[in-house]
Amino acid sequence: MSEALATERAGSAREPLSARGERTRNALITAARSVFEQRGFDGTRMGDIAEAAGVSHGTVYTWFATKEELLHAVVDSIAGALYASLSVPEATSAVERVSIANERYLSAYRQTARLLEVVEQAAVSDASFRAVLANLRTTHVQRVAKTIRRWQREGAADASIDPQVGAAALCAMVEGFARHWLGRGEQHDEQLAMRTLTELWAQGLGLTQGGQ
Repeated sequence: MSEALATERAGSAREPLSARGERTRNALITAARSVFEQRGFDGTRMGDIAEAAGVSHGTVYTWFATKEELLHAVVDSIAGALYASLSVPEATSAVERVSIANERYLSAYRQTARLLEVVEQAAVSDASFRAVLANLRTTHVQRVAKTIRRWQREGAADASIDPQVGAAALCAMVEGFARHWLGRGEQHDEQLAMRTLTELWAQGLGLTQGGQ
């Protein structure tokens, strides 16, 4: 979710007025994530969340008017970790930087895969959740495109590649890989996966060992 959208969504929820209220709200968000991940979006009721949090139905509605609002709050609660995973870290070379960035992305995806599935379920009928997913992907692509442009200026990447198109294709590859391989909960050789993804990025961009 973009920072602007996150701020907008956060402002739509009832802000805690006390330390006790903040604890209650946080407990509801934690319980909601667990219930959403277990039951899916369509299968979750506000009563299920109240039961999981150990509070009355009325308490849930004190803080969140709908389960859509609660799901947005859950996504907001992990947004920082998600966006951190999309950053491209400094490293000694462009290739090493790709390797570290892919490792961070896959680690974050593994931890949030089920929740993102729930958001996709909600997005079928709610444009605000489609915007959450679109903003996440757009942020990923824009950050990678910016890095590709810098590598091209430094002579570390093939200058003939369009940075925006190249970034979109490579990000889609990693997201698709995470969704269809890691998202299924199957056991795989992760070192092989990481090495293969890094090689595909390096070959696709014509990366040299220079650049950062």
